[in-house]
Amino acid sequence: MFFNNSIKKQSIKNHINERNVCFLLILGFFKNKQRSKFAGYAYFLTIIFIFIFFIQMFSFPTAIHGDEWLKVESPGQEKIWVDTSHWESKEVYINDGYYREIEKKRWVDTSYIVNDGYWKTGNYRVWVKSSKTVPYTEYRYVDTSCWEATVSYVEVQKPVYFSKIYGTDSYGWSVYSFASKYKGMKQITYNGEKYLVHVYTIDYRPARGGQVYAVKYVFVFKFVKEKRTSTNWVSSGYWKPYTDYRVIDTSHWEERTGVYWVDTSYKVESGHWENYIEKQWVDTSHYEYKNTLVSSGYYAEPFHGKITVQKSPEYIFTRWHKNGQGSDCGMELAIMWEIDNSERQKDEELKKIGRLYIYQETIRYKDKGIIKTVIFDKAVSPSEKGSIETFTRFDYAGNEKSTLHIYLYAQSGEVVHAYFSNPVNGYRSINIGYNGTSNKAESFSGGHNFGEVIF
Repeated sequence: MFFNNSIKKQSIKNHINERNVCFLLILGFFKNKQRSKFAGYAYFLTIIFIFIFFIQMFSFPTAIHGDEWLKVESPGQEKIWVDTSHWESKEVYINDGYYREIEKKRWVDTSYIVNDGYWKTGNYRVWVKSSKTVPYTEYRYVDTSCWEATVSYVEVQKPVYFSKIYGTDSYGWSVYSFASKYKGMKQITYNGEKYLVHVYTIDYRPARGGQVYAVKYVFVFKFVKEKRTSTNWVSSGYWKPYTDYRVIDTSHWEERTGVYWVDTSYKVESGHWENYIEKQWVDTSHYEYKNTLVSSGYYAEPFHGKITVQKSPEYIFTRWHKNGQGSDCGMELAIMWEIDNSERQKDEELKKIGRLYIYQETIRYKDKGIIKTVIFDKAVSPSEKGSIETFTRFDYAGNEKSTLHIYLYAQSGEVVHAYFSNPVNGYRSINIGYNGTSNKAESFSGGHNFGEVIF
């Protein structure tokens, strides 16, 4: 159920207070007339009133005001993107380091070549580069593949229809057709051609003596040869010789006589060690935890549910009036909600209300402007089913166009807006009863205290 016990008790108290005046009047009437002849009649009326009163209060507490007073704006039917992106502490690799200077030694080679030699007369060898071109036989493949047409004759059956009768004529066959018997299908040769025929025979001996024997061939198919041409790819070819040429290296050593240079050059080995500075990379890479944004989310179905509003008293007055207890007049407001998660997707989170924003726009009389009164504006503990209770005093009176707005914000981003007309009365010369107002609609503006709507 939406309502807690305190709200129910207050609702019952309001109904009782609204009827106290009538009840006391009847009771007083009964006391004053108890000795008269109308005492029994007054007592009967009192019992009837109490019975009707309790029937209405306990059997139909929510039927006084319906959904026509409380209205709601649905969040729509399109799916909405619910962003569940969040920061996570993850271990990441940090590539880092620095260069440091290291003193090292290296060998500096100062060796050199001493060019020396002399000329000498005598025999010596020289390398002579030469080549020649010679022919040789090579082969290449000549492809003679081609498509060839092949002609063949295929025996096929072509339908025909004619008959041949042997042993009688067509008239005689018709006379004795009652004695014909089917002998099946067979292949015969007729006029040099092959046929498939149905064979019927008459072998009948009349009572008067003699014998009637006849055969009937019903020709149905003729065997004929049809010419068929097919094309096939025939692979063929041969290797054809041809003459090609290649270069052969004929380089060689030759003996010669004359003056030639004798090289007596040599290398002088020398050098020294020297110090030098080298930069060396020192790797200080490591793993550390950093906050990383993880992008995630899902498409959620529009949320649905029920909102119930209970207001006390029914007729609201400004704070400058005193109620029956001597306190400043105000408005007690209870908001109840219940979210329907029966159609959510398998991986979709439960939709819960996490924040409420409630305010009143009081439309002042004589075009004196609009007064906005914030009643509730803060987060609540996320829940599928919950309620809040508030108490608010109003400084200024407002007409029937004054509206109280209720915004419910779901954690997944959806918003539902409920609202209702909530005029504020400002008559200063009227005494206000225990419940804060009168129940006469023609005297005050308002008169609603309960509404329930499904979105």
